[in-house]
Amino acid sequence: MAIGTSSAFAGHSASSELPALPVLATARGRAAAGSSRPAIIFAAALFGLIGLPAQATGRPPQFLRSCAIEPPDQVPLFKVPASSRPAVASAKNQKGEETDDADDDDDDDDDDDTPRGFVSPGSSTCISLSGTVNAGLQRDNFQANRLARATGQVPPNTTSFPLSTTFRIETGQVVGDGGYLASAFEFSIDTNSEGGSDVTIGEATVTLGALVFGLADSRFDFWAGDEFAFIGRIPSRTVALVGYERQLTEAISLSLSAEDVSADRRTALLTAGNRLPDGVARLLYEQGGLTVHGAIALREVPRFGASSLVGRAAILGATWEGKLLARPVTLTAQIAGAVNAPPYIGSRLDQRTALPLLGGDVTTRGWSSVVSIGREWTDEWSTNAYVSRYRLTLPEFAGVTGRVQIDRLAANVVWAPVEGLRLGLEGSVARQRVDLAGDARAASLNGRQSSAQLFVERSF
Repeated sequence: MAIGTSSAFAGHSASSELPALPVLATARGRAAAGSSRPAIIFAAALFGLIGLPAQATGRPPQFLRSCAIEPPDQVPLFKVPASSRPAVASAKNQKGEETDDADDDDDDDDDDDTPRGFVSPGSSTCISLSGTVNAGLQRDNFQANRLARATGQVPPNTTSFPLSTTFRIETGQVVGDGGYLASAFEFSIDTNSEGGSDVTIGEATVTLGALVFGLADSRFDFWAGDEFAFIGRIPSRTVALVGYERQLTEAISLSLSAEDVSADRRTALLTAGNRLPDGVARLLYEQGGLTVHGAIALREVPRFGASSLVGRAAILGATWEGKLLARPVTLTAQIAGAVNAPPYIGSRLDQRTALPLLGGDVTTRGWSSVVSIGREWTDEWSTNAYVSRYRLTLPEFAGVTGRVQIDRLAANVVWAPVEGLRLGLEGSVARQRVDLAGDARAASLNGRQSSAQLFVERSF
């Protein structure tokens, strides 16, 4: 406004544009001339303000700009000699120029996985908004022995209409010193068996360079089963963490984190009284279509009336993405073992069954494994299947050793006619055996559960 007013006064002076006022010799005439001067100034200022839009129209309009949230590549700590790197076959395009097909494929994959967003005018922050809505029709059947049904806690065969919604906000920008600052917030709303809604925070993190802190998935976890609707609706194991990630070579990265599993309401009972967060170290290898994940975890296990124990867990997993008969195939396998660290083994479904049965003074030993396969038969049709095993041993109660055994098999068929839309048919069978002396809830879990569902999922 000050600029427009100044230009108005500069181009429209009272002596050149406004008519000269008559000079009155009387005092009354001089007062009248003085009283009209504020009106003249107001008129000139108003003229300047009216002229501002005309000046603004000369400037080009500003619009939202598209962007991608992708942190800059870290300089590897160790350089690999160029001679030791595998050679990549090159091809020639129509112009006869050599091209790197493998690099092009990798670039396409990176572009597909990179969150896309927008930058508002006058800002340097890239903002990405995304979400998923998953609805379905599900039928659950329970088969249990007479002892389990005598507890009265075996659920009846039911038909339900599960609905879950996930919303995610991500930001990223390069700050003044050249560092990268990013944030992510994700929450989900799921309908429960009583007809109400449960709100769960899946992630709330801030990343500054190589440091990350907030609520997120544990760096220990690998296979998540997101290809299956009935697993994707269950919130993942969320921990409060402070982590550091460093690129050791172009293919290997190191992650160190301090994690608190009590942020997950399902494992809060297990960590009552702990004084130290869990420590997790992970090595991740990514090269071409192969990903290898190895991690170890140490945790404090408080005991009532006794000194704390040291829990430990380890995991090794691998995923291979390639082509079989000219169609994409994904193979994944992992195995995990834990001593006094049950939150670190099993899938989301296994943890939801076993962890609520454990107390804070329980020592355990266990392991879990999973093998999954996914194949795209056409551009629209794909299938996924997995088989898993979960074993957890508890100390003796009244001379009986407690055990939790879960075997699970699941498969689905998915049709994706357009990008962001998935329709599928899914089925699973789980056989559970839980032997915990004096726990009626454990007896009700013995038996077989089979589920079948139709689902539709829309991503935006």
